[in-house]
Amino acid sequence: MKKLSAFLVFGASLTGVSQAQQFMLMDQNSMVMGDATSGLLSDWFIDGTDHLFNQDYYFRVGATPEAPIWSVGQATVTTISGNSVNVSYSTNVFRFDITYTLVGGNGGSGTADLGEIVRVTNLTANPLPFSLFEYDDFDLNGTAGGDSAELVNTSTIRQWDGLTNALVGSTPPFNAWEIDAWPTILAKLNDGNVDNLSNSTSPSGPGDLAFAMQWNRTIAPRGNFLMSKNKLIEVVPEPATIAVFGLGLAALLRRRRK
Repeated sequence: MKKLSAFLVFGASLTGVSQAQQFMLMDQNSMVMGDATSGLLSDWFIDGTDHLFNQDYYFRVGATPEAPIWSVGQATVTTISGNSVNVSYSTNVFRFDITYTLVGGNGGSGTADLGEIVRVTNLTANPLPFSLFEYDDFDLNGTAGGDSAELVNTSTIRQWDGLTNALVGSTPPFNAWEIDAWPTILAKLNDGNVDNLSNSTSPSGPGDLAFAMQWNRTIAPRGNFLMSKNKLIEVVPEPATIAVFGLGLAALLRRRRK
């Protein structure tokens, strides 16, 4: 029922998409599956358990309503290696590309890491007011109803179910965030209105939760907005996990700039 309801919310955006562009990443105990035409990431298996329902990006240019990034047209999917892929979309105004890199853990560890490098390029000769939204709907431990979530800081949101934790963070920090039941946030991003995230509510749950993050930028003519993202799923993190997580994001961004 959840998958059908989610499809109905944004199904209209699929009109005109003629060819699915599915991709799969594998590394050690982990596998990620996605489709560049309908929601980007749809599954994240770790030791045989699927912890992810949907992870997607939305955008807004100026005062136009938010829309899924994949609704702008045909994607280009480039496989880099068995655990890394680049997905890009272009319009006459901007180009969006994202590189996913999966790093699995040892078998039975319940741990894996997914890095993302996001670049938005202004293809015009004028400043581009651009808002980027990331939507995350984890179903940790393969179940939809028992998750809780909280804002850790302006770079990180944590979701958990029992001893399983998901940490999602970014460099640079996000400008706004929201944690709520998954239909509420998904509807807000697809309602045809100009919306901003509410900066509420933390902590939330337990329930079938989702969360979103928002970055607002004015991108210089022919310039770029570059962001490093990281998603870590693990069981019973050590106290230093969040600090190490932040250092990892900074290292990813430095490598991209080089």
